[in-house]
Amino acid sequence: MDFRTHLKEGKIREVKKDIIRAKSLMKSSKQAVDTSKLIPLNENTCKTIFRELYEGLREYCEALGYLHGYKFFDHLSITYFLKEIINKGEIAKKFDRLRKIRNGINYYGEDLNLETVEEASKEIPKIIKELETI
Repeated sequence: MDFRTHLKEGKIREVKKDIIRAKSLMKSSKQAVDTSKLIPLNENTCKTIFRELYEGLREYCEALGYLHGYKFFDHLSITYFLKEIINKGEIAKKFDRLRKIRNGINYYGEDLNLETVEEASKEIPKIIKELETI
């Protein structure tokens, strides 16, 4: 699969570039990441923290989509957008890895260890900061 295939299949739609929506999503992204930092990390909170961190990253990527004239209807499409449209292959790989972890905990009841959440709490803000340069 690739970006064009997802576009043809309707998983991505071309839309009018929307700076207002993008700014709103960027603000929401920051709030999600900031909120994750307010929650004490332990066995009971690690999934919630990870979800907030991932949500912050996803929202930031959605914002970039609107700046480029795209709306995504699944998270995998964001991976292709990062890799093929904004030429951030390494970030695309990281996003896809985080997406799979999130899907595992959300849809398959997989466990999450504290180290993974600690790593994500460092990695996701760095990814967003790098994306801010676009």
